[in-house]
Amino acid sequence: MGIVSALTIHPDAADDLRQLMVSDRFAAGKVVALLQQAKYDLKIIDSLLDHDFGADYSATYHVSKWYEFWNAGLNIWRLKIWTEPKGSLRYRIIYAYAPKSHQYYVLAVVNRNFNYKKDHEITSRIRKAYKDLSITTY
Repeated sequence: MGIVSALTIHPDAADDLRQLMVSDRFAAGKVVALLQQAKYDLKIIDSLLDHDFGADYSATYHVSKWYEFWNAGLNIWRLKIWTEPKGSLRYRIIYAYAPKSHQYYVLAVVNRNFNYKKDHEITSRIRKAYKDLSITTY
């Protein structure tokens, strides 16, 4: 029997989801549905560290490394949910993986227009959450 990974929603991401529920109920529903499914579907969990998984629309979502963080030794990823036909939801799920505990942490749910810049307020918030969770760097 292998080690089963777990998925936890960080309080910051929970706040993002609450705000999204008010501003875009449809998008919030899609995000929550995928996160709920991921908690119980090992196929989804197994794909969360597979860079470019679903890029060809072979899945309902696309996984990619956040290279700026990845290159700095932080295990931070982003996920976009595909919509029909060949579009994507206007929001991205930002998450981290802690290999020692086999734990995934959803750190933020951001608008796709978020620019991923180092000095952005959301980027700082994500970096702080990662540090506070004591996820190791590599």
